[in-house]
Amino acid sequence: MAPADAARRLLLLLAVAGAVLRPAAAEIKQESFKDDSRGTILFEKFGFSHRGSVSIALTGAKVVSKLAKPEPAQLGFFLLSDEALFEAIYEQPPPTDLNPNPDPNTGCVLNSRYVIPLFTFGDLDATGNYSKTFPVSHPDEYSLFFANCAPETAVTMEVRTDMYNTNPDGTKDYLSVGQAPVPTIYAFFALGYVAFLAAWLYLTLYHNRLSAHRIHHLMSCLLLARMLYCISAAEDQHYIRVAGSSHGPSCRTRRRRCSWW
Repeated sequence: MAPADAARRLLLLLAVAGAVLRPAAAEIKQESFKDDSRGTILFEKFGFSHRGSVSIALTGAKVVSKLAKPEPAQLGFFLLSDEALFEAIYEQPPPTDLNPNPDPNTGCVLNSRYVIPLFTFGDLDATGNYSKTFPVSHPDEYSLFFANCAPETAVTMEVRTDMYNTNPDGTKDYLSVGQAPVPTIYAFFALGYVAFLAAWLYLTLYHNRLSAHRIHHLMSCLLLARMLYCISAAEDQHYIRVAGSSHGPSCRTRRRRCSWW
């Protein structure tokens, strides 16, 4: 195989691998809201197994309304599976001759038969705090939402969410079911790049060193950069799996610098 053909094929392989492999986000989130009047807030989407759990810790929750004091049951958290997502969004009474355009907001989403309610503001203590872990036994991808069904009402709160699956040995796995193979895939590609780099160095810089050009050295650097990227990503994804969060900006910066190659 000519060196030019080998270079083109390696470039194609690197492009495909870079498009396919995407790092996952952490599944422990902490967010703050101040005077937020949105009707619904999406926190996270996570793929649960039959041994899944979602933990929610709410602190400093306060409600301010321009109207009468809202009912605490009108504000709360719920889970919505992919299976029921579109049914819940489009849940509304059928049009009739007397009412051709029915109001889709005839009730609070917390009372919908399609959602899994977790808790409402009626469960908070006197200081506006709440903490509980909810089991998820039906495997599916679920979205965690906060619903505010009270009109002209703003909410201030700090929310920490932990979404994970429990392994047979009792340890927590913070990677979604669909992302579980990601660390192994990155490790496989890293080993592949090691093999490619070793073969490339032998063929171009040792066996055919007299005919090597700058493009061959550039390809060696490219293979090295992709290998380091995959190693860093595999380590990062493994850390997310066991700890629920990545190493931080430094690890992402290293991967970004490697991807620039």
